[in-house]
Amino acid sequence: MDPTQFDRRELLAGGGAVFFCTLAGHKLSMDKPANLPKLASGVAVPPRVSKADGSAKSGASTAGASKKAGTREYWIRAEPVRWNIVPTHRDEMMNRRVKGRTGFDAYAYRRYTANFRRAMGPATIPGPLIEANVGDQVVIHFQNRVDVPTTIHPHGIFYSEEMDGAYKGRFTDPGGFVQKNRTFTYVWEARADSVGTWLYHDHGPMDPVPVFKGMFGPLIVRDPSAPNPPDREFFLIMHSFSPVATSLNQQFACVNGRAYAGNTPTLRARVGQRVALHVIALDDDFHTFHLHGHRWVDTSGYGTQGNPGAGKTVDTKTMGPGESFTFEFVEDNPGRWFYHCHVFSHLHMGMNGWYIVT
Repeated sequence: MDPTQFDRRELLAGGGAVFFCTLAGHKLSMDKPANLPKLASGVAVPPRVSKADGSAKSGASTAGASKKAGTREYWIRAEPVRWNIVPTHRDEMMNRRVKGRTGFDAYAYRRYTANFRRAMGPATIPGPLIEANVGDQVVIHFQNRVDVPTTIHPHGIFYSEEMDGAYKGRFTDPGGFVQKNRTFTYVWEARADSVGTWLYHDHGPMDPVPVFKGMFGPLIVRDPSAPNPPDREFFLIMHSFSPVATSLNQQFACVNGRAYAGNTPTLRARVGQRVALHVIALDDDFHTFHLHGHRWVDTSGYGTQGNPGAGKTVDTKTMGPGESFTFEFVEDNPGRWFYHCHVFSHLHMGMNGWYIVT
């Protein structure tokens, strides 16, 4: 067979399955779909979760929040959703059609009005932005409507042990094992040392497959005293959709749930505007964010004695899984520009998009 005709699944199969992780006692491979409900059925309900379920009404919150001034309150539900990774079926960078199936049964977070009365929009990948100012208490009422236990686990913001949202085997708190049709209330604190761009994601017993199915979103803690708020602000999450989560026969490298320019977010700004980009990486790979025609000052890891805040002008930034960064600039360069991961295999599997400046 002509090797150029191999799709990714055939290529992986030819070299042996690519090990992904061990989950519920089963070895999973990147190129083979995982049956999450079946795997979840083999995971025992942790003792603290059973005790909390026994003392709470079905569907009721298993944790209370003592609200205070400055409380930011969110109602977020995990839901199944049919998701199309390449809705146009085209790659605008290469001006070609993307062949094969690109839709799958995903998991996603969806924001609601108080007490889950009304959806504030569709379930999306990534999930809704969670934002707070320094000094705020953040209260997240989380309800699970997918068919495996899930959670919300935050990065960066302060939380106590029981608000971790992480599965820990028999030591798991109720917030780390939210079963279908149950609700849990997380309470976090936006302290001064939490300023920055972060993320949240599922960290339940099926982790990381629900993350690979779409259960993640951006979180930001702002300093309200900071000058010059941006005129245009964009949140970009670099990640992948693999057959283990999608049951598709190829892998897609994505930005915000989509692959290939024309499907990924098209960013727009005008000359003279202050632009802020918040970039997050979340999968098994390192990514390198590059923006054509623009550069910014990176202060991380740079400086000299007596001038520790000095930075270096860059146009590319490397991130590992779970890392994030923010950069700002005043727009001065009109045109149609390209943003993408500079890992070339990721670029050509769809991790790219347009930035249009007028």
